[in-house]
Amino acid sequence: MKDTARVVVIGGGAVGTSILYHLALAGVTDTLLLERNELTSGSTWHAAGNIPTYATSWLGMRAGNYGWSTYKHLAEKVDSAITYRHTSAFWPAHTPERMDLFRHLCGISESAGFDLQMLSPSEMDKMHPFWHPDESILGGILDPYEGDIDPSQLTQALAKGARDLGAQVERFAPVKAIDRTASGEWLVTCAKGTVKAEIVINAGGFYGRKISEMAGLPAPVVTLEHQYLVTEPLKALEDHADIFPLVRDPDIRFYLRRERNAFLVGSYAHDGRPAWEEDGPPDDFAHQLFPDSVEDILDVLEATMVHVPLLGEAGAQRFVNGPIAYAPDALPLVGPAAGAPNFYQATGVQVGITHSAAIGKAMAEWITEGETEWDLSAWDPRRFGDWTTQDYAHSRASQHYDLQYAIPFPHRNMQRGRPVLCTPLFERLKDQGAVMGQIAGWERAFWFETDAIKDNGDADLSFHHEPWQEAVTQECKTVARSVGVMDHGGFTKYDLRGPGAEAFLSSVLCGGVPKPGRVRLSYMLTPKGHIWSEATVARLAGDRFLLCGPTLADLRDFDWLNAHLPAEGVTLSRGYKHDAALMVMGPKSREVLAPLTDADLSAAAAPWLSVAEITLAGFPVTAMRVSYVGELGWELHLASEHLVAVYDTIMTRVNEVGGCQFGSYALNAMRIEKGYHGWGSDFGTEYTLYDAGLDRFANMNKGEFIGRDAVERQSGEEANWEWIGLEISDDSPEPLASDPILKDGEWIGYVTSASQGYRTGTHCVLAYIKRGSLGMGADCTVRVLGQPRNARRHNPHVYDPDNLKMKA
Repeated sequence: MKDTARVVVIGGGAVGTSILYHLALAGVTDTLLLERNELTSGSTWHAAGNIPTYATSWLGMRAGNYGWSTYKHLAEKVDSAITYRHTSAFWPAHTPERMDLFRHLCGISESAGFDLQMLSPSEMDKMHPFWHPDESILGGILDPYEGDIDPSQLTQALAKGARDLGAQVERFAPVKAIDRTASGEWLVTCAKGTVKAEIVINAGGFYGRKISEMAGLPAPVVTLEHQYLVTEPLKALEDHADIFPLVRDPDIRFYLRRERNAFLVGSYAHDGRPAWEEDGPPDDFAHQLFPDSVEDILDVLEATMVHVPLLGEAGAQRFVNGPIAYAPDALPLVGPAAGAPNFYQATGVQVGITHSAAIGKAMAEWITEGETEWDLSAWDPRRFGDWTTQDYAHSRASQHYDLQYAIPFPHRNMQRGRPVLCTPLFERLKDQGAVMGQIAGWERAFWFETDAIKDNGDADLSFHHEPWQEAVTQECKTVARSVGVMDHGGFTKYDLRGPGAEAFLSSVLCGGVPKPGRVRLSYMLTPKGHIWSEATVARLAGDRFLLCGPTLADLRDFDWLNAHLPAEGVTLSRGYKHDAALMVMGPKSREVLAPLTDADLSAAAAPWLSVAEITLAGFPVTAMRVSYVGELGWELHLASEHLVAVYDTIMTRVNEVGGCQFGSYALNAMRIEKGYHGWGSDFGTEYTLYDAGLDRFANMNKGEFIGRDAVERQSGEEANWEWIGLEISDDSPEPLASDPILKDGEWIGYVTSASQGYRTGTHCVLAYIKRGSLGMGADCTVRVLGQPRNARRHNPHVYDPDNLKMKA
């Protein structure tokens, strides 16, 4: 075994070998893959091997499509046999809500450049010789790209392709320890020796948590049991040699495909069953299965036989109940590990055969280019912090398993494992009717119940009207008329100070650095000039700054800033002494706050985009005159131990002037009505400042900053995209992300955010279109749940476009 390598990949399943292969294709061949047993001995060998491209997100569709398009030619490319059948698949729908979802997913696929299609029951009947609809089937959706592949052959082919290009693979080399040298390299010790590596990639599957912990890093990977059944051979299948589609029925919750002359039937129709909850997988678990759990599949089989009567003639040849890795939100953990340069996670991949190709692509891009083609923030392992306990991970992953085929309503409020992180106001807000939700582990009020409007949980879920909208309407209108207060727990905050702080900020932000006592919004860019993140920068003194950013990007952005920190002259701390935050927003906010402080809160002394350290209600507060909702208002940053006292004093005044409390739903609705970008929805690493309409934030006269050369080059080119606002004039449900926008029947763009404008009565949509495809005031169509809705382009800043209210 070699004793040095640029990259060590740990794990020899489909994910690990795909990473090795993609690195080799990118020219990185000083690599070593370490596998504890034989290749494919973990989850890969027993995987069903399906490669769906159907997904409920743009990223998921891209990953699936990249997978099948990569693997369909792999056998020929690397000269290694792979059994791969391109069958297509259809998904029947039994409810109108499922049909709504399928129409929406056809819209996502159109925006993403793919081709999911709606089907009638008779069309599905004709496609499958053994599946039959009944009166419960309303229609369905076709995934024309799906197929099934032999997972072991796939993995061996990937490994061969990588070896042929110069990569090395060591089997029967279980990793024992991972240590970091003083100079930053990694020492990976396995049964065959120790290798020094610049980069380590954890592709350990259900061993991912253990591998990560060897490096002193948390990874919320849990192992669940997943079972499928293979029937005895059937003569009808032997006599019918033609390929027919895989069937996934999400309402009955089964998938069914041909396996030679038998059927393979799998199901998610039960709560997830965690394995090895306490200590994780044993060191010697390879090519093994869990005991059969026949009762889990019997009810599903009975319902399946209604549509596939041939199943009733088949006995069970074998049950396959094996380990499957899950993250708490059922999405992969793929990307840089928090606080550990050159350690990457590629684990917790629940659909490893499908996503393995995309993960290999992403890892090769990170290592060779420093950034990825696609925005992978939804898979970034740093979305989970120290708050993600194993109890939480098991509880939440088990629930997601049961929801694998559930309709992904946009406002499903998951309850298991909560609460984890709470502000001191948590119980008080609940007592006052707050319907709490979770963001990056933190409990926040999503909306407040009223005497007439109560939270009924999942019973209220819909793509159409939901009862909370009436309550949020009142919250928004009260904020606009009077004043509203929000407890914003978990605000991302960084404390930056030192004589080199200003120069550092100028180098990592594209905009200028504010003067003392002032606040400025600015953006971090990648070297290629794409938008990494945003930061609200408050300059508290000449050499002291408070940076605030997106809650879900906390660890991710902290790593990014740390990576560019100079060796001396600057200190950067995650968190801030004033760790809590209250938003006080509305035209009466000054009237509420002014009597509680000796500080001058007048427009002259405390103008828009100013910051001051004041005493409020007897306690120290960092008061920032900023607003994400478009109203006169303050963000008040204060210590948690003072939060209750300050809140009580403020709420006494708020109640006197007829104000209210508001939650995250109202906050989001008001920011959309105001035309403010949201990280993760309206901008990210796939967009330039010019695409997103944020080029005004780049200061090209201040000297060098990360991405400056790219921005300068982009300024002389026409941007691909144009970020715009639309108003839907028809009566319509709110569009969902990626819903298509059409002009004269042709696709021109897609939705990024949408909400009723509760203050203006305008149905507001924020979107990207192909640049130049729709002029201001021009009409277009937004396809919402498959139905065309008339819309017109307008200024995205619908509410108070001249910012007169905020400047008041």
